[in-house]
Amino acid sequence: MSSGLEEARRLIQHRGEHQVISLYLDLDPERFATPPARASQIRSLLDDGHRIVDGLDGLGHEDKVALREDLKRIDAFLSSPDAPFKGARSLALFCSSLDDLFEVVQLARPVPGRMVIEPAPYVEPMIAALETRQWLVALVNRRTARLLSGSPERLREHERVDDRVRGQSEVGGWSQANYERSAEEDALHHLRGVAEDVNRRWRAERFDRIVLGGPQEAVARFEEMLADEVRSHLVPEKVDVDITSATEAQVRSAVEEIVTEDERRGETEALSRLSDAVGAGRRGVVGLEGTLEALNERRVQTLLLSPGFDARGRRCPSCGMLVAEDMRRCPADGTGTTEIEHVREAVVEAAVTQDAEVMVLRHHDDQPPHGIAAILRF
Repeated sequence: MSSGLEEARRLIQHRGEHQVISLYLDLDPERFATPPARASQIRSLLDDGHRIVDGLDGLGHEDKVALREDLKRIDAFLSSPDAPFKGARSLALFCSSLDDLFEVVQLARPVPGRMVIEPAPYVEPMIAALETRQWLVALVNRRTARLLSGSPERLREHERVDDRVRGQSEVGGWSQANYERSAEEDALHHLRGVAEDVNRRWRAERFDRIVLGGPQEAVARFEEMLADEVRSHLVPEKVDVDITSATEAQVRSAVEEIVTEDERRGETEALSRLSDAVGAGRRGVVGLEGTLEALNERRVQTLLLSPGFDARGRRCPSCGMLVAEDMRRCPADGTGTTEIEHVREAVVEAAVTQDAEVMVLRHHDDQPPHGIAAILRF
């Protein structure tokens, strides 16, 4: 089982000689939490697959037999204890036995169930649903610290520190003032040690976001002890849980709300950058034609899409240039272009292969304008 954008890039680059089955299984707990509900969806998708195979024109007998066997293999896998349903909101599965391909990717967001059989893996829904940002969660008080990291859906606790300040029995006849001063020094020593650990972890793993939680006074002191480069990745919200008793699931639930707010803030900032760039007449394009041109020139830094955007387009089979639906010949070399039924898939693939960010705007209705836009590198 694989996950992440590197896997998406590898699948995009897959260019075998045979058809690939791409299956998306929705695991939304509100609809498909039980085995019977999942089994019904799997059966429906596999039935779709058999109908697609029967309707494929120009496919040889051997290829059709192989695809039917692949559908049986998928059925057996999804019906077995090895199916990785736990912890996923959806699954993406790619199979072509003739090209030695069988990949399963857990996704952090629900994706509608879908069956696609085409010459290449159908990856756009997977890319749109991937949680690519890695988070570090630091929960601290004067005596305890807990560090969790990973994507929001898969946060795992990696370290727990329990420091005890010296009690009265340990300090003998010290005065109350000395005891309080000693306890304060112990608390600061504890927070400073955890901050150093976070700084080391950030330098080693380069988390995209860092979020803190704990009593206000302890968190404020702890934040001051973090390196400047770490503080620049802090989100303003704080995790509201009981540090000593909260389970990993409770921490994840609290962090999910913060992630949603961080996504909304990120979308707002991206739309503001787009508006400024378009208004200045540079480094920003709106609409399909301008975005295709920028992708062809490899100038896209961030591709912005509305959830429902799609269109038809065309591609040059010689140079790979993406063009509008009405362009029957490639403007670069005059080659006749081939039809693309779903240009959304094509633009996402193009963006990922040139290391551009793909942002699906889930928290801003009817944005970006015309359903597609791009912030440019130059």
